[in-house]
Amino acid sequence: MTDQLESPRPLLAFDGFVLDLTRGVLTAEAREVVLRPKTTAVLAHLLAHAGQIVSRDALLTVVWGDVAVSDDSLTQCVSEIRRALGTTQAGMLQTHARRGYVMATRLRPVVPAADPSALLTPGAGPDAATPPGSEAPMPSGSRPRGRVAWAALVVGGFGLVFSAAAWIGAYRPPPPAAPSVVASAAPSSRDEARRLLADGRITQQGGGTYEERLRASLPLFLRALALEPRLAEAAAEAAFVHANLRTTGASRDPERDLREAERFAAQAMAAKPEATLSLAAQAAVLRQHRRFAEAMVFYERAGADPVRVVDRANVGIMRLMLGDAESAQPPLRAALLESPLHQYSAGWRVLLGLAKLMTGQPGEAADDFLTSTGLNFPTEERLFYRLVALHGAGRLAEAQALDTHLRQRDLALLARPLRALSMSDEAAYRARFETAVLAPLHRMGWVKVGR
Repeated sequence: MTDQLESPRPLLAFDGFVLDLTRGVLTAEAREVVLRPKTTAVLAHLLAHAGQIVSRDALLTVVWGDVAVSDDSLTQCVSEIRRALGTTQAGMLQTHARRGYVMATRLRPVVPAADPSALLTPGAGPDAATPPGSEAPMPSGSRPRGRVAWAALVVGGFGLVFSAAAWIGAYRPPPPAAPSVVASAAPSSRDEARRLLADGRITQQGGGTYEERLRASLPLFLRALALEPRLAEAAAEAAFVHANLRTTGASRDPERDLREAERFAAQAMAAKPEATLSLAAQAAVLRQHRRFAEAMVFYERAGADPVRVVDRANVGIMRLMLGDAESAQPPLRAALLESPLHQYSAGWRVLLGLAKLMTGQPGEAADDFLTSTGLNFPTEERLFYRLVALHGAGRLAEAQALDTHLRQRDLALLARPLRALSMSDEAAYRARFETAVLAPLHRMGWVKVGR
């Protein structure tokens, strides 16, 4: 059969999962995982060729086109798919060495209903499938850049044959088409709320500064909550926005952001007290109050979810804030190994470097301060930590060159308070920071740093 350009089929079902192409959401029972657009495209193409080996080159060509990317980009998508499938089903995505990947499953058509788990009875016939020309209902307003539009979908006989090539760019509505055999019902308020939730998450991955993306996503989460006040995921995301504005120093009103984070975290906990995001939101609020030991308990519970690498990293950060630099390192190392391209990975690496300095490992710590991280640590602060590490490791020529470079920078930037020092009031943390970081800097002549 020859592939033709057709309108997208919004839902793909396989082995208890439903992939929503429009929203980029993988659902299994009541659990939803939002995938990045590229990850959604990779999974869709693998499903298009379920049971067949798809080469890495083919995936890179279909998903990234002419854009030059490394194999790591594809590897990251594959890892994300496996985490989304969960520990018991991750083996469904098989790696064949030097050949490619196989999705060991079989597609089943689904009815585009409010409940994406409503699968069609096998053998229901071609009229049960959504015909070309149908489109899932889309939320009102402009769509974030990077929305994936799907091409080359063919419905035929009792099965589905399609190529999931992706167009990355602005969404363009399809031309008028013949009425669908299966009519799409108007979206319920819960469906609309979940689409707004997904759009908010996509907005946070878009363009602009981190602060701009946080602020742009918040109205979408609030609109979702206005439609569905008990949508715990939206309440948790709103709590994260307010907490992250404070954590990164971008808050215009820290006290208000703290109150709002508390309010939304409480709303999430009231709706779903055992949900992963509710637990993580509660941890974020406790962290803002510097109740690190209590926050760590909630992060540990949230981090039990295989996809929540950020919460497992936060367990390490809480241990560091309590002054336990030794036990802080394993979870931070594991998070960086699992998700090296995570948006917070540079910050995790700096904190891992500080933990190494506190435990007498300057040689290992030095390169942890190479990567720029504007989210949490200004450049000058990061370079001060690298200076300490280089000097402590005996790399004196490099230390001297960096010292000279720092002394040529703007004095106002050099005089700013160290964020890492102000992150915790715990006596054990501050004592270790003083010994491992401030004392060496003062001995090198940087006597005003940290004062």
